[in-house]
Formats: sequence, C-alpha cells, structure tokens
Amino acid sequence: MDCADAKPEGGTVRRRTVLIALGTAGIAAAVLLLGGVFSGSHTVDPIRAAIAAARPAAAKQDALTRLLAGLSTGDTAGYVRKLERHVARHPRDGDALTLLGLAYQQRARETGDPTYYNLSDRALRRAASAGGPPALVVQGRASLANTRHRFLDGLGLAREAISLAPDNGAAVGALGDALLNLGRYRAAFRAYDRMALLAPGIASYTRVANARELLGRPAGAAAADELALEADSTVPEHVAWTMVQLGNVFFNMGRLEDAARAYRKALTRLPGYVHAEAGLARVEASRGRYPIAIARLRHVVQVLPIPAYVIVLGDVLHAAGHERQARREYALVGAIERLFAANGVRTELQTAVFDLDHRRNVADALARARTAYASAPGIYAEDALGWGLFRTGRCEEARAHSAHALRLGTRDALLVFHRAMIERCLGTASAGSWFRRALAINPHFSFLWAPVARRALASDR
Repeated sequence: MDCADAKPEGGTVRRRTVLIALGTAGIAAAVLLLGGVFSGSHTVDPIRAAIAAARPAAAKQDALTRLLAGLSTGDTAGYVRKLERHVARHPRDGDALTLLGLAYQQRARETGDPTYYNLSDRALRRAASAGGPPALVVQGRASLANTRHRFLDGLGLAREAISLAPDNGAAVGALGDALLNLGRYRAAFRAYDRMALLAPGIASYTRVANARELLGRPAGAAAADELALEADSTVPEHVAWTMVQLGNVFFNMGRLEDAARAYRKALTRLPGYVHAEAGLARVEASRGRYPIAIARLRHVVQVLPIPAYVIVLGDVLHAAGHERQARREYALVGAIERLFAANGVRTELQTAVFDLDHRRNVADALARARTAYASAPGIYAEDALGWGLFRTGRCEEARAHSAHALRLGTRDALLVFHRAMIERCLGTASAGSWFRRALAINPHFSFLWAPVARRALASDR
C-alpha cells in the first residue's frame, strides 16, 4: 500500500506525496535525484531541529557556532550547564536563550523530567524578548507544544514559523507532526515530503519512516530508518535514537533477533542508552526470559521514569506472575502522569488507555478517550475511543471507530486485536480471523493481550 491507496480525510491521497509512497527501489533513485529522502518519528527532536534551522545563521555567528558544537559531545546535561552559565553572564543573548530552550526539551526527553518543559517555555519567551532569531524561537515553541500534546497550538506556531522562514525544513517537520496527530494525514505526508526535500537528513528521514509504518509498510519504514543512519552520525544520541526506532520497527513485525541487533548497535554507539535497554528488555520478556527483562526494566525506570516504561515493567511482572509487584508499578503511573499534566502535558490519551487496559475508572477513562479524540483525532486516539466503548459494552459504536482507526492499513497488532475483541463482543464469525491477523503481525505485541488472543483462538478449535 502506498499513499495513493490511503483515504484519510475522506479522499484519496494524491501522488504528490511521492517520497513517503516510494518503494525500497524508489528510495535509491530519490537519493540520487534529491540528495536524500526519508524519515519519521513520533518524537519531536528539538536539537536536530535547532541544527537544521540555525546552521545558516551559525555560519555567520561564531558564538552560535561554538554553542552548537557542544551537541557533538553527546553530553546534553553539560551542554545545558554551559548555556545556563552563558545566559547568566549575557542575559540578553537571544541566540543562547533560544538554544537553551531547545536543549531543555532534549533534557526532558533524556531524563523523563517534565519540569524541563516549563524551563524551555520560559527560555524561549525570554529569547523572543531578547531578539532571538524569530523563526527558530517560534519553531521551538511549536516543538514544545507538540511535545506537550497540544497539537492545535503546535499547528498554529509551526505555520507562523514557516511564514517567517518558508524554507525552514525543521518548521515544516513540526507542521507535519501537528497535522499527523490531528489526523490530517494527507497534509502531514505532504509536509514530511517537503521537509525531506528542504532538509534531507536524519530528522526528516525518520519522520518518513514513521509515515510508512502508519501506511502499513514496515519494510519501507526500516529502509528509511537505515537511510537516516547513513545520512548523519554527528550527534551520538541522534544516531542511537534512530537505531532504536529501527529496532522498534522490527519488533513490531515480530522479528525479535533483528530488533535485538538494532538495540545492541544503539548501545554500542551510546553505552547505557536507556531506550535501547528498554527495547532489549522487551525482547527478553518476549522470549520468556523474565528475570533478565525485569532487571533491565527496573534499571530503565530508575533512569527514565516515564509512564510507558513503568507500564511495561508492570505488564512484564504480571506476565511473570508477580502480581503484587506489578500493582506497585501500576500505582506509580498515575503519580507520574499527574506530574506531566502539572507541567503542561495533555495526558488524556495515555491515562485513558492505561485505565481501560487495567479496568480502572472505566467510565471516566472513556470520557478522557473522548476528550483526547476531540482534541487530536488521529488513528490512535480513535482506537482508544473504540476500546473505551468496547469496555463499557457499546460494541456496535466501538466497531465503527475501530474500523476507522484502521483506515490507513496500519499493521499494528494492538489495533487489530482491539478489532478482534469488538467482533467477538458482537458475536461475528470474523473475530477469529482478526485474532489470527494480530498474532501474525506480531505474536509478541502485548504482554497483556497476546496471551488473550492465543486463548481466544484455542477456544474456537
């Protein structure tokens, strides 16, 4: 399936979306013709964006060049301290304040500490009043809004950044990120294509990889991530992150050995990289090596206590039969989510899915899923709404939302499993085929739900 076959927003995606739609053979031609293509990641990387957008200005400003050079060390914490010291001595240095705002966002990603979002917000506002580069300041604010899951704000700010600098590829990427999460896929894919043309490199290629995965083309996504790794190796964390994304594509295809190899390469590139450790833990747990996986995950959540990894640890503990320890981890999720919310991050979607999965506050979770879908109607928010309706016994309504969530052809086993459960609720004969399809996509898709799918198929025999 390519972009021309998908029908988001009620219409066919035109073949103008050529880069994302290209097959593996087409990538090589595009690289020769265009100097590079392809990217895609759920996570906005503000530091990559800073490099892409600020490089022309940096060539003219020695101070900015020196500050950007700090990125290549892989020590973001040290880089932030350097910027903070510089700003303390020069509080009206708009360039330094801009980069400090972006660096705070990177620290939030690395540490899981959402208080850096407020620090970023304040630094970028100071940068604007101090005469920082307007397009880069607004782009940083767009990135921050997207990271906080405030995608309508991100959309407006990205458009403003583009109006200030039409050829700013990073701002175009932020536009695509906002559109993607708002469910405006045709426009998002066009934005990613434009970004790849304006700023071919690791940030744009990984975005295209994500788009391809959404379109049900994981092999093409892997090829795009591999191109991203060929494109840039300056900043170790960026390379390690891309290797993890490649590992995740393989994991989602059920290719555990390929996934493990990508995660190990990330650790070779950046020893101790927590996202790679989490990926290896999932592989170990999928192979039934629970003690190894649990030890890895305990280290992961100690270093990076974000809800996603705490939930995985709880689910692996549950799969290993350690119910009391699993409940202890689950209890932490709400507190962490409240901390994120206190720092401006919208958490309705994440909290709703977690509560629905674990049958907690189901009616309220459905209300949160509705809110999440109303504010950002992408396929994952719609799937969550369908899952909430299923959990409350409204399976006919749930089916419509689940079907629409699969409209792009996304090969996500969890989305397919949700459809299977809804069909079983309705008593349809197709339920078994949906369970088989989920397990065929990835037999290890969930430590909670893959066993349920296997039991459902066994009971039908």
